[in-house]
Amino acid sequence: MTGRFAAAMACLAVLLSPQPVQAQATESIAGHWSFEARVDPSCSFGGTAHLRRVEDGSYTGELTARQSCEMLEEDYIVRQDCEASVLGNQVSVRCTIVEFVNGFESPFYYPDNFSLTVDTPTRMFGALISAGAPRPAEWTRSDGGIS
Repeated sequence: MTGRFAAAMACLAVLLSPQPVQAQATESIAGHWSFEARVDPSCSFGGTAHLRRVEDGSYTGELTARQSCEMLEEDYIVRQDCEASVLGNQVSVRCTIVEFVNGFESPFYYPDNFSLTVDTPTRMFGALISAGAPRPAEWTRSDGGIS
């Protein structure tokens, strides 16, 4: 009985001893994405993005956003260069406007920045954070979307 007791205590000691925490590796966010955000009931906002991995946790890419609102005479289509950083399952996307493809250039249209959480390899959710107040946003892509 003492041998079994000693073995059981040894196993218990191993189980209870502090173990190093292993960080969960996030799937690559590189590839083509579609996104939407709820900016206003009378507006639709969405577009596409392509992200390329630069190094671990760092991406660069291009985003094209389209905003259509009932109160505006024309739709905005805005091309932007972006940088994204990943820490765990958290993603920060920061963009700069390159060109107003459609719609008059406006000092009231800010670069589109997102704070997202990776949910699955094909979905990220969070907020568009450059629309005055955080607005719910979702990024999705097809299975096998990593390029």
